[in-house]
Amino acid sequence: MPRFFFHVRGARQDLSRDELGLDFPDVETAYRETFCAARDISAELAACGQHPCDYTIEVMDAADELIFRLPVSDSLDHRVPRLTGRFRQ
Repeated sequence: MPRFFFHVRGARQDLSRDELGLDFPDVETAYRETFCAARDISAELAACGQHPCDYTIEVMDAADELIFRLPVSDSLDHRVPRLTGRFRQ
């Protein structure tokens, strides 16, 4: 099962790296889980007085290649958007 790493990039381009990662069966599943996590992060940022538009989750594979980026602000919508067009090879 592929391992995905979820790094959070902040407004000043600072990066919080995920050193452990998580295993998911495919990119689509990783995307859905990232979207749900972004909702939680958005709530935490708001509680700290920070704006979610300033943050992005960058999902990398085990080779440290970018798979996709998800702006945390995308999670403010109640629907999970499709991955189409977000996958980077």
